[in-house]
Amino acid sequence: MTRTNFDARKAVFIRRLIDEGSQHRVDFDIYDFLLTFNKSLNNYYTTSSCSGRIALARAPRLSYSKGSGLFKFLVKWHRPVTYGEVINIINGISDGDAWLLVRAPIMHFVARDLSGALKMLRIARDAGFKHSGIYSVTRDGVVVEVQGEDRFEVPIIIDGKLIMDVDRLRDVIDIANETLIFGKFRLAHLIRLIETRLLNKELGNMPKTYFQESYREFRIKGAGVSELM
Repeated sequence: MTRTNFDARKAVFIRRLIDEGSQHRVDFDIYDFLLTFNKSLNNYYTTSSCSGRIALARAPRLSYSKGSGLFKFLVKWHRPVTYGEVINIINGISDGDAWLLVRAPIMHFVARDLSGALKMLRIARDAGFKHSGIYSVTRDGVVVEVQGEDRFEVPIIIDGKLIMDVDRLRDVIDIANETLIFGKFRLAHLIRLIETRLLNKELGNMPKTYFQESYREFRIKGAGVSELM
């Protein structure tokens, strides 16, 4: 790897970030951080990143999601959703199967060298992103994939028919929203650690309670999201 390769690629991704941001194609809650991160650090840049989302998708089985034509997103939200928003979509489904999905935040950081990649990986693990690792090593840098674990998938339509009553669907949507929010709290913790350890910002201590736990463990303990505020 040469400095030229890394810097050239970094410049390309910064331009793409700015262009996609102007078109509202970058998640609104991480855009400012991504821009600051990429412009402030010489030895890192980011590629594709997502702050977490709720989605409705059509698929006979989620294991078919990579198969051509077997998986199709109907809608994606990068924020909590309402019952009305969900029901408006599923009312238009008359056949096949549909799933309500929650996907955890995922970010891709490219480090100039292995030392920088390992430092980013340590930060990710400290923030509770246990399913993170070195994704690839190329001439253009070392890619670290930082992925959360706050996710689930629930079938809500089978053969064109809703398989739960209204009250149960509302409960499922509530859990989806809570799972998404918990993942975003974890992401906020990650960003805070990056700002203090890499960007040298002086910030107050953020509570560590529950950040090392899964959402299921969090709920079992009977804790409320307010404890993280």
